Amino acid sequence: MKILFITNMFPVEDYQSFGIHVKEQIESLKNVESDIFFINGRESKVNYFKSIRSIKHALKSKDYDLIHIHYAISGLFLLFFRPKVPVIITLHGGELFGMKGFINRFLQKNITLNILKYASKVIVLNDLTAELLKSHQNKLMKIPCGINANRFKQLAGPEETDTLKIGFPSSRSRIEKNWPLFTSIIEELKARFNIVVVEFDDMTRDEVAQNLNELDLLIMTSFSEGSPQIIKEAMGCNKPIVSTNVGDVSDLLQDVRNCFVVETFDKMDFIAPVEAILLLNKEDRVSNGRQKLMQMGIDEGSVAEKLSKMYESVI
Repeated sequence: MKILFITNMFPVEDYQSFGIHVKEQIESLKNVESDIFFINGRESKVNYFKSIRSIKHALKSKDYDLIHIHYAISGLFLLFFRPKVPVIITLHGGELFGMKGFINRFLQKNITLNILKYASKVIVLNDLTAELLKSHQNKLMKIPCGINANRFKQLAGPEETDTLKIGFPSSRSRIEKNWPLFTSIIEELKARFNIVVVEFDDMTRDEVAQNLNELDLLIMTSFSEGSPQIIKEAMGCNKPIVSTNVGDVSDLLQDVRNCFVVETFDKMDFIAPVEAILLLNKEDRVSNGRQKLMQMGIDEGSVAEKLSKMYESVI
C-alpha cells in the first residue's frame, strides 16, 4: 500500500519534538510504503499556498493508494483540486480549538470545515471534536495517537529525597499550555514543599522517558488539547497526573489511581489533589496508568492496526 502523508507537523532542525507523534505513528505502520510531504507553516504561512502546486505534481509523479493528511489546514489543496484517491484527515485539535488571534482562529476553523467535505474519513482524537463535527458523523473515527510502550514504561527512579520533581508538559512559550497557571500553583506549594520543576521542552525521546520516570507528579494546565501525548507517555510510566479537563484527558484518567482532572483554571482547585499526591510515600506515588492505556488500545501497535484496517476499508 502506497500512502502520501501530508502534514505541517513534523520534526525540524530547530524543533525536534515538533510533530514527533506524527512521525512515530507513520513509522509504526507495517506493510506501508510512505512518502511524506511536509509543509513548514512555522517558517511561512505562504508555504501552504506553495504546497498546492507541489502536491499536485507529487500525485502525478507516483501512483498512491490514498492520502493521509495530519492537521486539516495541510489539506488546503483540496479546495483547489480533487485527487483521484481517497483522502483521510486526522484533526489534532488546534484546527478547531487553537489559541490563536481571533482572525487566525476564525479563518482556520472555517477553512478546516470546508476541507473536511472532501475527506473519505476524518480521524478525531476526542469526543469534544466528534460532537462539534456531527454533520460529518458518517466519516468520523476516534483514534488517538498511540505511544511506544517499550520506551515509555516504569523504571526504577532515584532514591527518595526531600526534593519533589514536578513536570510541566511542554514549552512555557506555548500560550495554550498555560504556564502562568502552572507557576502560580508551584508558588503556592513552595511554602510547604521543596519543589524542582522539569520543563519538557527540547528533549530527545529518551530524555523525555527518563525525565518522566524521575517525576513525582506531572501537572497539565492547558487551555486546550487534542489527545496530549505527554499525558499518555506519563501514564505509560505509571506517573501521577493532575490536569485540566482538556481533550480526552478525562477519558484517559478515569479510574486511574493518583490521577485527577480539575474542572476549572483556579489554582486553588489544584492544590488539594496535588498535595494529596506529594504527601504520599515515594513508593506509593504511582498510578496504574499503563494498565489503562493497554485496556484502551492506545499503544503504538494497536493504533497502527486500527489505521491499517481503516486504510483497507477506503481503497
